[in-house]
Parts: sequence; structure tokens; C-alpha cells
Amino acid sequence: MVVSSDAFEPKGLLNSDDNYMLQQADVVQLLKYVWGGVLLPSTESEYRSRLQISNDVFTKLSDVIKPLVQAYAVTKEHCKVFKDTTYPGIINIASDVYNYAQNAGGSSQDSYYGKLWFLSLPYIFQCIRKLDHVTSEEEKARLIKTINELVDMQVKNIDKICTKSQAVVADLRTFHDNTRKDQSILQERSTAVHNKLKAEVGSLDDLETKLQNYRIELNNDMAEYEYDKTVACTTPAYAWLGLIGMISAAAVAGVYGDKAVKMAARIDEVRKLISDYEQKFEDETRVVGDLRAIDKHVDNILSLVEPAIQTVEKMVGIWQAIANDLKNLKDMVDTDIRQATALVADIVEAKVLEKWNALKEKVDKYRQAAYVSDADSISLDDLSKQLHEQAGN
Repeated sequence: MVVSSDAFEPKGLLNSDDNYMLQQADVVQLLKYVWGGVLLPSTESEYRSRLQISNDVFTKLSDVIKPLVQAYAVTKEHCKVFKDTTYPGIINIASDVYNYAQNAGGSSQDSYYGKLWFLSLPYIFQCIRKLDHVTSEEEKARLIKTINELVDMQVKNIDKICTKSQAVVADLRTFHDNTRKDQSILQERSTAVHNKLKAEVGSLDDLETKLQNYRIELNNDMAEYEYDKTVACTTPAYAWLGLIGMISAAAVAGVYGDKAVKMAARIDEVRKLISDYEQKFEDETRVVGDLRAIDKHVDNILSLVEPAIQTVEKMVGIWQAIANDLKNLKDMVDTDIRQATALVADIVEAKVLEKWNALKEKVDKYRQAAYVSDADSISLDDLSKQLHEQAGN
């Protein structure tokens, strides 16, 4: 039975950015694209209102728009389940982690949290050290009983975190499977709309290609800012940018100077492109742009769910390792007190306190930033105006 002296520290629960491990780009980006699904039109009336298309064009496309919107409604419900149930479940786990870190690390005995000291890992270590000095079998039995009860309490709390995390993994896998099915249906319905448009007005492939290139360029422009917001644990804010897709409104708000000039110019290019096409095919241009933006969002959701699952599973593995180390320590106390006291003799309690309290602070930052307000919508014109103002021109 081998237990290292640093086994009781929260190794791996902080990521390379020194944040709680779930505060990472994959998880944050997943929520952004899910919001794109939540905002999908689920009725024909909502679809017309969203794209502001004429009665004439809507009538021409009605036989393909109706099944498309029906597919959107299903995808929307799946995304709402993620937003309303799965994502809050992830945040709820963070609250359990916060509570565990606060109790495991404890605080100095004269602090406000001094009453929680007996729940801390350092207190367990102190009890084990006392075993080396007691002579009374009755006192030794009492200490062993206390140690076992405290370790059992720690393990029970860890099991609670793992159980909730495994439930989140199951929900994420269900969401992934549903989204994959949605993608297949949406591709079929999207192709039907595309073919109908082509039959009505000819090929719009050039428009689609150029819009997709702009989406890629804008995403690349925003990547650095979104990463900085994630690392800083800034509460994200999302907005649907017509014909382009979901953007991080909080990240856009942080763009100034030359970079704002560059981004404004990019948006103005998109506006001109759309304006040029709308002179010939106003409604059809909106249909195509919206269609491909949604297709891309579903692709992005699928690409991000699996990394999110892997992150949560990794977290479960870390907690299970901590629980196993505690169980091994408990067994050691029951079978070989000298080995147990030798192990804890090498543990620096101040370091354990520091590590768990650092995790507590990072998890609290994560919780505070995790509650996202409802996503909004923004037009290309309004975004252009905002960026020009931030650029100072």
C-alpha cells in the first residue's frame, strides 16, 4: 500500500491557466454554440420574423421551410435541456467542490472558519500523529474511531461529487447523440432548402463561400479575446450576429485601437457583400446566410461536446484518486500505525491548507462567472457602429 506525501493535495483540479479545470475554452465555447440552438426559430412565424422575408419568397419556399423549422424545433429543445439542466448541473458540482475544498483545507483555528477545523485534512493528520504518543488503548481506539469517521466523511463527499459528475457525463453523451441525429436531419432539410433556392434564383455558392470565409476570419480575430476572457473568469455574454452566428459580446466589447479598426473593416466587408447580393436576391440572401450559420453551429457543438466529456471524466478520475488515497490512509491506520504516522510526518500542513484554499478561491471565481444572462441579437450595422466607436473613428 503506497501513498505519497502529496497525495492529499488537489493535484490536477487547477488547469495550466491556474483556474478551476472546468474553466476552459472547450466548455465555455460549447455554451456559446448551444445558445445558437436555443435561439433557433421553432415555428414558421418565428422563422419569417427572424429573417424578415417577403410573403412571395416564403410561399415559394414553404414546402421546404416547414420541415426545416420542424427540425429546428427539435434541435432547440435539445439545446434548451443543455442550457437549463446540464449546464446548471456542472455549476452545481462546482459548489460541491467549493464546499469540499473549504472543509478539506480548513482554516487556521482562530479564524472565522475555526469551527470547521475538525473537518479538515490537517486535523486528520494531527489525529494520526497523536497515535504515536498515546499509551492508553482506550485513547488509541477513540482516535482511530475519529480518524475513520472523518475519512469516511471526506470520501462520502467525494463520492457525491463523482456521482454528480458521472450524471453530467451521461447527460453530455445523450446531448451528443441527440445533436448527431439532429445534424443528420438538419443537413437533409438544409440541402432541400438550398436546392430549392438554386432552382428559383440560380447558384448562391459564391455567397456561401465568402460568408463562411468571413465567419472563419471573425472567429480567428475573436479567439484571443475570448481566451483572455475565459482565463480571467469574466462572465461571458453572447449575441446572435445575423447571417454570421453566435459571437462573444463580452469579447467584442474588449476590442480597441488598431484591432477594432481591423475588425470593423471586416464587418463592413460582410455588410457590403450582403448588400450587393440583396440588390438581386434580398430574401434569398438572408435564407442562405442563416442556413449555413446554423449548420456550422451544429458542427461546432458536436466538435466540443466530446472534449467537455473528457474534461469532466478526467476530473472524476482525480477525485477518485484522492478518495482512494484517503481510504488507503484509513487502512494504514487500522493495520500499521507506524507506517501511517511516518507518512503524515512528511506532510506540511500549511502546504495542504494553501493548496485546498487556492482551489476554493478559483472555484468560487468560476461559480461567479458561470451564470450567463440570456443571449441577445445584434445586427451587422449595429456591430459595425460599435466597433468604429471603439476604434475611435
